[in-house]
Amino acid sequence: MTTTMELPPRTGSTKPATSPALTATSVLDRLRAYAPALPAYAPQIERTGRLPADLLDGLKATGLLRAALPPALGGVEMTVPEITRAVDLLAKGDASVAWCAAVALNAALAVVSLPEEVFTELFPDPDLITTTVLPPAGRAVRRGTGYLLSGRWTHGSGITHADRVMAGFLTPDGASRVAVFDAAHARVLDTWNTTGLRGTGSHDFVVADLFVPEHHTFALAPPGTRHEPLHLRSDNLALKLAGVPLGIGRSALKAAREILAAKASRRGSDFAHAEALIGAADAYVYATLEDAWAAQAAGRAPERGTTALARQFAHRACREAVQLLYDAVGSAAVYTEHTPLDRCLRDVITASRHVASSEKILDEVGALRLGAGTPA
Repeated sequence: MTTTMELPPRTGSTKPATSPALTATSVLDRLRAYAPALPAYAPQIERTGRLPADLLDGLKATGLLRAALPPALGGVEMTVPEITRAVDLLAKGDASVAWCAAVALNAALAVVSLPEEVFTELFPDPDLITTTVLPPAGRAVRRGTGYLLSGRWTHGSGITHADRVMAGFLTPDGASRVAVFDAAHARVLDTWNTTGLRGTGSHDFVVADLFVPEHHTFALAPPGTRHEPLHLRSDNLALKLAGVPLGIGRSALKAAREILAAKASRRGSDFAHAEALIGAADAYVYATLEDAWAAQAAGRAPERGTTALARQFAHRACREAVQLLYDAVGSAAVYTEHTPLDRCLRDVITASRHVASSEKILDEVGALRLGAGTPA
């Protein structure tokens, strides 16, 4: 039986306490200071299935949630490789925090399609956290100057702590649009009972006959059909999830090193193999992201499918590496109070089920290279 979750009141955003004149370097420096504290929260995150409020306040204070917004709206405009590195840093501390942060950055999709005054009406604070589910699971009927929206959406990552929701729906004439509304209007269903990424709270959520003004909705344009800034391209915003398996892999590598160094019977070859897999994935991901970003900045089209291949490889390679480390450590890996290895394995398995890392990518890019098909 699916039950509705009882959620604490949403308290809105906490603004950074320091100067708003953020840069990519300052955001990454703040994240490097913030991320090492995350493992201490892991038991609470696993137990409650959500991110605690003080952790969210700290995330907002890093400035990362502004990373894809233009400076005129309080943003930083970090490059895709920089945003991916930020997600990577967070995932080394806690994968659920990294996943929720990556999803929250998708609020920038609304910047492309909405007038600036409407965006600022909906997002008066650039540090508001957004849950984004783009597939059009909702249905709407016309009502005056807007729509009555109803539907049930799945995989609402961060819905238990979100300030805003962006949810896909179909209009009465069958067109696909995205509605933006206050997360307090969503009824959260207790469905996220999973292997890993438990703290993302990616539950289903429901709205029924919610009035959404038409100017609070927008249509997603296919990538490349508009001349939006590179930071706001929907295809670029999708690339950052490669940082999740890389950060998880680094966390597992650090934990296994500490345990294996103290064991009489060491599994050095397994440790070295895992390190090589993670290192290869890191090099592949960031080299392809840098190449793609440079090509776009120069007005050239990057090679299609390359970043998707690198992302898929990162998930596969890091999953294999974490399994190697888990096996090398032996029975000690199951003691979650002493090592994150068990959580790392569960998190990387769950993350690899996402469409952005599916095996289908190999089929699609292979078909593209051989003269047919389109990449994921």
